[in-house]
Formats: sequence, C-alpha cells, structure tokens
Amino acid sequence: MSKAHTISANGTTFPARSGDLILDSALRSGVDYPHDCRAGRCGSCLSRVVKGVTYGGESLQSGMVHACLARVLTDVELRFEDLPPVEVRHGRVTSLVSRSFDVIEVGIALDEAFDFYPGQYCRFKFKGYPERSFSPTWPVDLVRRNDDVTLHVKRVRGGLVSNALGNDIKVGHRVSVEGPFGAAFYRSSLGQRLVLVAGGTGFAPILSIAMAALAEDPQRQICLIVGTRTIQQLYMATGLVTLRRFPGVKFTIAASEVPESIHIVRRGSPADFLPVLNDNDVVYAAGAPAMVLKVAEAAELADAEFHSDPFAPGPRRAEGWFRRLKARANDARSEAA
Repeated sequence: MSKAHTISANGTTFPARSGDLILDSALRSGVDYPHDCRAGRCGSCLSRVVKGVTYGGESLQSGMVHACLARVLTDVELRFEDLPPVEVRHGRVTSLVSRSFDVIEVGIALDEAFDFYPGQYCRFKFKGYPERSFSPTWPVDLVRRNDDVTLHVKRVRGGLVSNALGNDIKVGHRVSVEGPFGAAFYRSSLGQRLVLVAGGTGFAPILSIAMAALAEDPQRQICLIVGTRTIQQLYMATGLVTLRRFPGVKFTIAASEVPESIHIVRRGSPADFLPVLNDNDVVYAAGAPAMVLKVAEAAELADAEFHSDPFAPGPRRAEGWFRRLKARANDARSEAA
C-alpha cells in the first residue's frame, strides 16, 4: 500500500498517497485549487514548493510546479497565487477588424463585466462553434472603444472558428466567455525593468501587460521584442508606433523572413534579440514553445523573474520542454562555475 502524506496549500491541508497528482488529491478532497487545462500548459495551477519533494510537473519558473502534473513523494507545503474567480459571462460580437491577412481583431460587448488580470486568458464559445482560448487585450491601435473585450485572433488553415470570424460570425453574433485562467499575468513590480517577448498573436497578452505597467508608471522601463514569420504578418505595427511615445519603451521587431531592403526589422526569432538580463528584471514571454523556452533559459541563467504563456500542444511535450530547459540551464551553470 502506498504511503499516506499531508499536503498544505495556502494553509489548507488535505491527504494524498505517494504518487498521487497534487491537483487530483486537492479536488478529491473538495479543495478549490486553481486549474484549467490539467495538461501543464495554462499555468493556472502553478504552485511553489515550500517544503517537501514532488516529482514531475516542472515549470519554467524556478521552484514552481504544475499541480496537475506534479506527484507527491513526501509531505508537501505549497503556495499558489490567489486568482480572480472563474465566471461565465455572455455577450455579442460588436466589431471585426482585419489587422493583417491572417489576424482579425474581435470586439465583444458583455452583458456583465468580469475581473481578470492583464495577461490571463479566457475560453470563448461563439454560438454554434467549438470553444477556443484567447487572451483579452487592447485594440492594436491602442484606441479604447465601447467593447468590453478585445481579441487578436490568428486565422489558421482549417480553423473552424478563426476562419468563420467576419464570414459566418458577424457583428451581433452571440458568444459566451468563461474565465479567467492562467498565471502569466502582470504583477506590479515598480522599479524593475520589464522585458516582454511576443511571437505572433502572443502579442495580445504581452500588450495587455505592457499597458497595465504603463498605466501604473508612464515612465516605466520596458524592453519589448516582437516577431513573426514574415513582415506581412506584423499586424501589431500601429500599436508599436504608439508605444514609442512612452519614453521608457524600447522595442525590437524581428521576422524569420526579411527582404534585404528592409533594415528596421531584424532577421530571426524574438528570442535572438534579448537584452543582457539581470536578476532585477521581470521577463514575460508568449508565443511558440521553442521561442518561450529560449527566453526562459536566458531568464533562468540570469536569475530573473520569469512568467510565460507557451502555446504548447500537449502535456507530454510541454513537460519534456520544461525538463530539457532545466537540464540545459544546469549544464550552463556548471560550465560557468
């Protein structure tokens, strides 16, 4: 018979057996533990291991584990951040604006407002279509309208929802919203430089974080690095021009494919153009997992605070990326020593 252990999470205790998943043990005991995907992607259940030993579920944040993937090996004490309550709201599409050939901006008016932290995401279900997850953000041109929620949606080949927007899904279409979820949200950290890295529509949560920081302090030092595959996909260009008006904002634009005649856009991935990081930086990254992992590794080596929203396709691959990251970071630390 497996050994019995006690888990303490934010002061609430519940039992678990050796090898049990932390989240399963919590939910089995009726504990309201934050979670969503249960696959190590969303970050909602990220928890800091204060005492004890767990196995699996390693995250990109040092000392943090995904409770949905981490298994109990001893008595464990955990801490997780309090998040806004998950609620369901209903509304309708109020605007549809094409921002590039493959990104459409969607405005939604809700019947009742709800709270979320900048950088979190919600699940959206347009009537008659499958549910999809998007991050509420600002309009690309940074002009607030009457919409309660703004989304940046990338059109994907064969996408049932993304390709219906502006076609079968028109202004007035009903939509339900459930959330918020995710732990890659803005935390007030005045006095520290923000390094914000976005790939593609990962710009949506990153823009939300940037605007929250600038609302606190318009002089805030922000290093913003954005990238896409081609320059035609740089849908966020108008927003970047507006952000330049803030004296502390510096940005780099990257693309994988750049004509020789264009010099303002750097060739490569956003992760290739990180500044030299230090332990006083706060780093956020959103986009493709490979890019997020490169940023995470740099933050790990610099002991910088790091938060991420990798668009990971599945729990096994996500956990494998986290393990490879830790192995590479440990190897780099050993070489530096």
